[in-house]
Amino acid sequence: MRYLLLLLLLFASNNALAGEPALLKVMTLNVAHARADGPSQLLQSEDQAKLSLWKIVDVLKREEPHVEAFQEIDKNSFWNGRFTHTEFLAARANYPHHFSCAHIDGNNQEFGTALISRLSMEGATSVKFDRPFARPRKGFVVSTTRWPESNNINVDIVSVHFDFLRHKQPIKEAKKLIAVPEDSRNPRIIMGDLNSDYGGDNQLIPLLVDSPGVSTWKPHAEIVTFPKLHKRLDWVLVSNDIEIVSHALLSDTLSDHRAVVAELRLLEI
Repeated sequence: MRYLLLLLLLFASNNALAGEPALLKVMTLNVAHARADGPSQLLQSEDQAKLSLWKIVDVLKREEPHVEAFQEIDKNSFWNGRFTHTEFLAARANYPHHFSCAHIDGNNQEFGTALISRLSMEGATSVKFDRPFARPRKGFVVSTTRWPESNNINVDIVSVHFDFLRHKQPIKEAKKLIAVPEDSRNPRIIMGDLNSDYGGDNQLIPLLVDSPGVSTWKPHAEIVTFPKLHKRLDWVLVSNDIEIVSHALLSDTLSDHRAVVAELRLLEI
């Protein structure tokens, strides 16, 4: 028995020495302006917003994702304290790297998408979609990070929020996302509130999955990330050189969306 244990330990150490990439754990959440499950951010105080953000901090410390994607996260909005929520979360959950962009700003409102990471972040940039009629502008942020315990393997990670109508606007936004970054051949992870489920007349997810060689976790499964409408709006999509090993919804009430956590394995590239 002792010899068997020694062989197993030797095998594990050889894999570590060979630099076999570790699993990458990611998480995505629509923060909903730090209102938790309240009816409106207009009806809450700065203290209530911070209490909601502290709950997210506690979950980040418990789940320990390498990278977290946020949507509907505020930077300088009058309704919840005029402070940058991304910086608040990153500092208190011990994430040294972060990047956020307000896709809508004006009228004392600034909010958009963000990434926080325990891994390096390089070349972070943001893209704003065209402003739809009578609705807030959406967009995405993207950054490149090093896959944990890998030999110089970079991965592009996206936090995106699409328009909620099922017409031409989200399809235009998806095509814009697919085109960025044009010159990158890195593996890719797309996370966020895509405001679309799979099947029926919803063309968005099939477009994303088919066009750039992307896959997702059980697209036809009965998974509900937005309980109010009983829909799956929040997704983790990966390029075909990445495998989704596990996928889970958290039961914590952090917003009107459920947080999605996934563990990813890098395939041979």
